[in-house]
Amino acid sequence: MPPVGLYIHFPFCKSRCIYCAFYSQTQYSDFQHYTDCIINEAKAMASSSDVFTEHTGITTVYLGGGTPSLVPVKLLAYLFDKLSSDFDLTNTEEITIEVNPDDVNDEWVRQIKDCTPIDRISIGVQSFNDDELKMINRRHNAYKACKAIEIISQHFDNFSIDLIYGLPLQTPESWQASINKAMAYRPKHISAYALSIENGTPLAKMVSEGKTTVPDEDFAISCYHNLNETLREHGYLHYEISNYCLPDYHSRHNSNYWKDFPYIGIGAGAHSYDCKSRYWNVKDINEYIKRTDSGLDAAEHETITQDMKYNEYIMLGLRTSQGIDYQYINDIFGKEKLNHTIESANKVSRQYIMPDIHNALILNEEGILFADGIASDFFII
Repeated sequence: MPPVGLYIHFPFCKSRCIYCAFYSQTQYSDFQHYTDCIINEAKAMASSSDVFTEHTGITTVYLGGGTPSLVPVKLLAYLFDKLSSDFDLTNTEEITIEVNPDDVNDEWVRQIKDCTPIDRISIGVQSFNDDELKMINRRHNAYKACKAIEIISQHFDNFSIDLIYGLPLQTPESWQASINKAMAYRPKHISAYALSIENGTPLAKMVSEGKTTVPDEDFAISCYHNLNETLREHGYLHYEISNYCLPDYHSRHNSNYWKDFPYIGIGAGAHSYDCKSRYWNVKDINEYIKRTDSGLDAAEHETITQDMKYNEYIMLGLRTSQGIDYQYINDIFGKEKLNHTIESANKVSRQYIMPDIHNALILNEEGILFADGIASDFFII
């Protein structure tokens, strides 16, 4: 059986970042009730006759949000104890929690280390520049981010730092300074995302009303290249468009998404995928709790066609250092789609392709930057 990831969504935030389009609430505090609902949903998923019955062995767990670090550690310990009754967690390769630097202190980190099986921490720094952090409404400042990393690094060897480029007020110098500061801590992993303006976010409203501006595309491309150059000099591997790691420290959980492996999503707004259908829970905490308390299904679903699977494989594969594998396409999707893939690959500009690779299409650093546009030329509509 393929690896199976378990994602648990905690849609709680003390405040909202102006760019964030993920589902979360700032006025919810009944963490115990929500955790009990997660446990009940997990039990239902594990015992379902038609969804993930055969996938009770979990290889990765990811606590995301929102802000999972707001949840009391004793509740997280309780959660893992209950999850182990429904899912086999004995062979997990990685258990990650996302944290906001403002929530981190020595006692919290010690409790996470001692009371839970969590072995990897993803730290949402985004920037080490106070003006940029204030502009995007992050709770922490640069000093707090540094202190959080220092504390975490004393207890966890495997931690990741998140950064964003293309922020309002950001300059080439401030971006390079943030990269350099991150490198000073030698994290095992870096996630660095280009800012996107999502409809319905405060940032989109501010930009449309002329209250702020964001750097242009040329600036973002320059940031991307500077990031790649600096991280390459420090020994990091660029294994996905927004992700870098020291050797053997890639995010195993996220990598499984990109490889079309199944995953189970639990919590309000979480998504699941069993390689045949995609499921998504209602994006409302109160409705999610109401349905779960009543024993009702909190999810809607759609069946994934072979064309949809093929398009997704192309889209995700071209964003990674593994590219798209012709033999895999032939085995999974058949000769006709293989021929279509090769024909489409022959139209991709040579300047975007890694040379002398005959059984796969792998984009180079420049090509990965334009992976989404390149992928669209392969899609079967």
